[in-house]
Amino acid sequence: MKKGFLITLFASLVLFLAACTAEESAVELDGPVLQTENFDGGVDFNGAIVNTADFPVQSVYVVIFIKDSDGNALAVTSALVEEGDRIDPSESFFFTASFDNLPPEAHSREVQIYYDLLEE
Repeated sequence: MKKGFLITLFASLVLFLAACTAEESAVELDGPVLQTENFDGGVDFNGAIVNTADFPVQSVYVVIFIKDSDGNALAVTSALVEEGDRIDPSESFFFTASFDNLPPEAHSREVQIYYDLLEE
């Protein structure tokens, strides 16, 4: 019993340290991403991002993966937020990423955000 407790304690400690040292993104979603049908019969994903860092960023891309029930990517699209513009700390911008249509086996979506640090 003591050995099981030590193994559990060690595993918990490793997970805690990994969570504490994980690199957090400077740009995050600012609320939910809403799915709507557009005028052409396609699907739009609308949302907003916010710069949570103490420094500006630029070239922010929001990438949306559509996945099946097994987690396999079926479709992907991206949106450039404020084309090449500087996004200052605490600044928020809207984005829209579009698909012509979604595969019938679409089960979930995953949102990833990429950005460049602003070179001053």
